[in-house]
Amino acid sequence: MAVARTLRVLWPLAFGACVAAAAAPHETVIYRCTDPAGNVTLQNDRPCPSGHAQEIRMIGTVPTSPAPAIPTAPAARPPTTPTPQPKPAAPNAPDAPAATTPRKPPPALYQCKTWDDRDYLGETEEPASSCAPLRTVGIDGSPDLAAGSACEMRRDECVAIASDDLCRAWKRRVDEAEFRWKFAGSGNDARKAEYERFAKIYRDSACVR
Repeated sequence: MAVARTLRVLWPLAFGACVAAAAAPHETVIYRCTDPAGNVTLQNDRPCPSGHAQEIRMIGTVPTSPAPAIPTAPAARPPTTPTPQPKPAAPNAPDAPAATTPRKPPPALYQCKTWDDRDYLGETEEPASSCAPLRTVGIDGSPDLAAGSACEMRRDECVAIASDDLCRAWKRRVDEAEFRWKFAGSGNDARKAEYERFAKIYRDSACVR
């Protein structure tokens, strides 16, 4: 029992010595010593004492392992600047109001009078001349013996309408053109086109807000 206890104590030491010797680059000698009482001991590179039975075991050269490489820390990366991200549009954002072209005043109008005292609204200050008929008589001065007809070229008299009254004048002109087209007993396309032109000028002007 004493031998067994001694072996349990000494074998780990001997194993550690063997391991240490194995790591050395030279040959190692292990001595197994048995005393007169039968106790066994193991010694490294030292012979057994006198009076002990001795056994020698040789352990060959064991190459040493190279030291593990020490990992180097990775090179520090320069800080990166985050890329700015566009801000999301606000939900249900109202659309910008569309730009509108300001309306202009209506074109100029003129209050005109013909040679036979008829009034009308015109767009030019000097309308074309018209032929006013003349009374013809015979040689003896009698109209019954008139040999033909004659006329005299006359220009209508026109006066510009003041800017403050232009919208009222254009509204009247549109109404009169509509009456001539719809209620004068004529389906003339020219009268319809005239009304539509006047109505468009009036609608597109500053008179209609």
